[in-house]
Amino acid sequence: MRRLTIILCMLAMTHIGGAHATSSVKTDELGVELVSQSSTLAPGATAWLGLHLKHAPHWHTYWINPGDSGLPMKLNWSLPPGFIADDIAWPAPKRFSVGELANFGYDGEVLLPVMLHVSPNAKPGTFVNIVVDARWLVCHEECIPGRATLTLDLPVATQAQVDQRWRVAFAAARGAQPQGEPLKASARVSGSSIEISLPHGELRDAARLDAFAVQGKVIANTPPAVTLRNSNIMLIFVKSDYFTSIPDALDLVIVRTRAPALRAHAVFAESGAISKPPH
Repeated sequence: MRRLTIILCMLAMTHIGGAHATSSVKTDELGVELVSQSSTLAPGATAWLGLHLKHAPHWHTYWINPGDSGLPMKLNWSLPPGFIADDIAWPAPKRFSVGELANFGYDGEVLLPVMLHVSPNAKPGTFVNIVVDARWLVCHEECIPGRATLTLDLPVATQAQVDQRWRVAFAAARGAQPQGEPLKASARVSGSSIEISLPHGELRDAARLDAFAVQGKVIANTPPAVTLRNSNIMLIFVKSDYFTSIPDALDLVIVRTRAPALRAHAVFAESGAISKPPH
């Protein structure tokens, strides 16, 4: 196994996370910018914010479940009273291999969207200061931690207006998220495997599937074997080396990698549909 070396660039991190907050930072490995789909905010409405990431070639950051190693992006928001920021609405990840490690995450350009709930008491004609403390890990063969305090000042108006500079990026981020309602699946433990059974009709146009577990330490981070059994698609995973018990619910993101455009679907296996291994 090729060993990952974490480089603790303390001077660089001090510079990035310094007192002079800005909307963007850039290192040799990664550019990070706090952006808004709306150029104005409307009282009581919602608006999309996002972290726009631009990775240098061969570098990547991480999904909510990073795989065998890594850490996902962490956001800590400082907002005026009555404003609420949701969790990241994670786009479907890619697989990255570093030696024998399997990682899940993003490369190139990607936008991590976050829904903002605007206070109904926000007053048109005023400005809202949005601040986020962002922490990440960016990796190639080595990993470098990063941190930045990013800020935006957005005006409040009676109606929200779209910022055309970011319209395409936010549309792409929404398209890369799981589409529609979560698909219902059954799951069972079979020896050293976990089998997920999904009705074939749900994904009848899929030529090839990949799948990622939201929860870590349940299934191994290798791609599943995909077979057809009767009228069902079977996703057969190897159990994680750290597997101890079945979670109350098993959440997956399934990606159709050979569709005309990448499409992702959430899959939800209820705990009642999961068979515990025999003793």
